[in-house]
Order: sequence, then structure tokens, then C-alpha cells
Amino acid sequence: MVTFQLEGRQFQDKFLNIGGALEVMYSADMMGRIDEKGYISYVYSADTILGRISAKDVRVVDKGLILMEDVFWDFVHNPHLLIAGGTGGGKTVLLRSILNGLLREGLVEILDPKQADFVSLAELPVLQDRVVFEVADMINKIIEFKENMEIRYATMRQLQKEKNQKELGNFQEYELKPAFLIIDEFPSLRAMMSEDREMMLEAERAMGALKQIILKGRQAGFFAIIATQNVKADDLPSTFKDNIMTRISVGRLSQFSYEVIFGEENKNKYFKYIEQINGERVYGRGYYGVFGSPAREFFSPELPDPKEFSFYDEFETLERLDLEFDKQDVVVKTYTAKELSDELKLDYRVFKKYKSEFETAGQEFDKTFSMSDLIMFERAISYKSSGKTYQVAISEAIL
Repeated sequence: MVTFQLEGRQFQDKFLNIGGALEVMYSADMMGRIDEKGYISYVYSADTILGRISAKDVRVVDKGLILMEDVFWDFVHNPHLLIAGGTGGGKTVLLRSILNGLLREGLVEILDPKQADFVSLAELPVLQDRVVFEVADMINKIIEFKENMEIRYATMRQLQKEKNQKELGNFQEYELKPAFLIIDEFPSLRAMMSEDREMMLEAERAMGALKQIILKGRQAGFFAIIATQNVKADDLPSTFKDNIMTRISVGRLSQFSYEVIFGEENKNKYFKYIEQINGERVYGRGYYGVFGSPAREFFSPELPDPKEFSFYDEFETLERLDLEFDKQDVVVKTYTAKELSDELKLDYRVFKKYKSEFETAGQEFDKTFSMSDLIMFERAISYKSSGKTYQVAISEAIL
């Protein structure tokens, strides 16, 4: 750890931005920055590769999905995952390693527009009908995933009433399984949807559905994993960039991609590409970070000896997990604006004020309102009644 005293000293501004330069000087990786009264400290680590784990050991544990000995994707608190990796960087092994953990925890749906990394797994019982690659099927899968999210909210609301709870808990409190939507090569999916003019309206509906999943999925246990190569300016809508909290890069990326992935917080970080360690080619090296926090060096799970392990054989042994409503009929109610205001017991003018504040905060609504919208409004009303301003209540309700 390196500490500098601030308190208005001559080089204070340089001390506030020196983290990246020290990484180069010490050939180490900055793990974090600590701001204390009058001081700033930079925490560094060397030999990060020693924390690498095997792909066969990726599991969901108390802290989340373990990806290194001290790196976890806590999808409950830092929802959704963005993975960027150039050709040959190890993205496929990383995605399959993640799949190895998630298939044991809940339902996983996969969109593979390039028909490259997951088509060979499509006939396995654990993934049958859950790997799609035709544009119409991928559009329908996104829309269906969003509709299932709304059914989950209806289920949770019913459980809330049965337990006589004042506030709705998250999916774990009701012992419900999570659901994950993996989209590999996301820019390819968008290109395919834009090229098929007959599917244009459905494609717009699917993108709207995906946006709702990213905005509202956390509490219900619905999470998106979006994988891409170098991230370009128009690859990801701003709503996605702002609400996908966990980010991973592997392999060689452009400096612009690093800036898009890891954000303003890491503008002074020295992102380096390392091809060899101790004379051996290394795959799956990159960076990991939660949006708004310092990124750290990352080594994705290592593929074991093919003679001893294969993802196909491993997945073939896994039990197929379903969501609770795959086995029951659940009616999902939608509301007009007036119906929703009545359900919330709000004067319609007050309801419109809440709606306007939500839209100012970037929230978008369909022509009708869903169960997740109802719950979000209820949270905002509760926060507002506790003395918070409209803006704070809205912000916390969205989160």
C-alpha cells in the first residue's frame, strides 16, 4: 500500500491521479483506493495469477459465483455481467466456466447468434430448448424471459401476502431459483435483428424487454450476461452501460473498450496486455471490476487437462432445473395508468408526478404497466412517506 498526505499540499492533484503510474513503476496491479481524512492510499497486488482456480471448481457460494480464490460475481448485489474479450483471449472458456456454476443454481437460457460456442451443447438434457441461434427464436427467448420475470414478481407478491409482509423481499427470501440469460456476441444479435425487416417490430420489443430485465430483474432473480468483443460506442445502449454492474475483460482490448467497460473511475489505470508469464503463453488474463470501482487484474478459470475433464461430459451429468411457474399456471395482471393509480390508492395527479420523476431518472414504461412496475411504485411511495424527497425515493426504488 502506498499512502500520500493531502491537506492542500503542492502536489495534491498529482497524488489524486497517480495510481496508474505507480502500477507501471512497481509492476503491480492496483486493487483499490482508500480515501481517508487528509490522506489517500493505493493498494497494490502482485502475482495475482496464484489465485486462479480450475474451471471445474466454479460454483455459486455464499459470496456469489467464485471466479478466482478472492473474486466473486455477487449477482444479487451487483446484478448483470458484461464480458468483453477479443479473439483467442479466453472468452469461450470463461463463459463455459460460468455456465458450469450457474447450471447447478438455476435456469440458464443461451443466445448464440454466431452458432459458435454453445450450439454443440444444445441437445444436452440440461440445456435442451434453452440454446437458440435463429433470429426469430432469439427474439422470442428474450421476450419470454422478460414475461417470466413478470410472472416471478406475481408469484413473489402472492408469497408476500401469504407471509403477511409489509415489503416485498428478494427472490432468495422466498426460496426461489435465479434465472440467467446469456447473450454471446451481443453486437451480432443486434445486427441480425436490424437486417431482418420482417422482424423489426418484434426486435424492438425484444430490446425493450431486455432493457426491462436489466432495470428490474435483480429483485426477482433474473440476470443478464452479455458477452462481446471490443466494445464500440454504439454496441451497448446507455441503459445497459449504467445498470450492468459487474464487468470482466479477457485478452487484448482497445483502450477505448477499457474506458467503456470500466468507466470514469479507471481513466488513470494502466491497462496492460500480457501474452506470456514465466515464458508460457497465458490465456484468460484481463480485468475484473464492479462499475464505479477500481478494476483489478483477473485470470479466468483455467481449463483442466482435456483427458480428465470436458464441459460437455460435465454438463451431461447435471440435473435440469426449472422455475417454479413451469409447473403451475400464474396469471400476470397488467394495468393502465388509471388502474395502477387506483391499485396504489394514489390521486391520479400524484401518480403522474411519480411517473414523471421515474422517467426523468431514465426509467421507461410500456403502454401498460406490469407487476414489476407496480412493485417499483410501491417502493417509491414507501420511501417518500418516510420523509425522503421524490428524487431520492425514485432513485432508491429503481435500485
